[in-house]
Amino acid sequence: MRKFLFLLFLVCILGICYTKRYDIADWILKNYDNTSDVVFGDSNEYYKDYNYGFVQITDNLYPSNRQDIMNIIYTSLNRGLDEVTFYCSDGYDSCVDDVNDIAENSLYLSTINNLVHPFNSYSKIHFTITTYGKISISISKNYSDAEILLINNRIDEITSSIFKDNMSDYDRILAFHDYVVNNTSYDSSVSLDNQLNSNNKSNNAIGLLFNNMAICSGYSDVMAIFLSKYGYNNYKISSDEHIWNLVYFDGRWLHIDATWDDPVTANGQNVLLHDFFLVDTNSLYDKEKVYEKNNHIFNRSFYVEAN
Repeated sequence: MRKFLFLLFLVCILGICYTKRYDIADWILKNYDNTSDVVFGDSNEYYKDYNYGFVQITDNLYPSNRQDIMNIIYTSLNRGLDEVTFYCSDGYDSCVDDVNDIAENSLYLSTINNLVHPFNSYSKIHFTITTYGKISISISKNYSDAEILLINNRIDEITSSIFKDNMSDYDRILAFHDYVVNNTSYDSSVSLDNQLNSNNKSNNAIGLLFNNMAICSGYSDVMAIFLSKYGYNNYKISSDEHIWNLVYFDGRWLHIDATWDDPVTANGQNVLLHDFFLVDTNSLYDKEKVYEKNNHIFNRSFYVEAN
């Protein structure tokens, strides 16, 4: 009789575990995992103290909805962390499914990546997800410490040579924009399939600043690093085919696209344009019509500040 009652007890426990969608190991871990002292790590010097329409800074590592998860990812990247762990709140039954969905959605992740300083952006991001709601994020950065030092020193050299006393903010941004365009060639040898394998490192700031070659991601990274270095709230903004910069200047959010101001010409002649320098979104879309392109048609529900 005792054996029967014991077996009946085990069956009931297993049934409960099954209906709650936990196996026994998960049930044990959920109840004995120490989650009381989970906190974000310290932020680095490239942290941006800004909230945006798409994501906001948070100190909450116990999400209770989808937006909370997005905010945790943004805060982790924005702080320059290499790893972070968080836990789904009790009652948030779709949490694991939502994390899986976000982790597999490159559009969401790349948008968040655009909003942080390039030195804190990821080259790879990996999620480890348990069924009971413990999530760990591992982050590999786009730039090494050695590359960051080189880039910062190079931008300091450039600005010290082109900036003049009593320059206005507008003139400083214009001078740097013009330097980038005048000293860079678009790397037409790079395609969407081999961006990361370019010998010129054209996809990032190293290629532009040291090899004088770049594609749009290289132009936009350099502009973002410069703008952040001089205290301008900015981020990168992207469409399906292109990436450029958005900066808060003179009380408005305005676009800068150094790539399109450095056109590839049939005869190889260097050209400096200002068609895409500090323009609002309506003007940007008007220029799209003139150029008969759709490169700047972006998701306005993601990049809310550009509306």
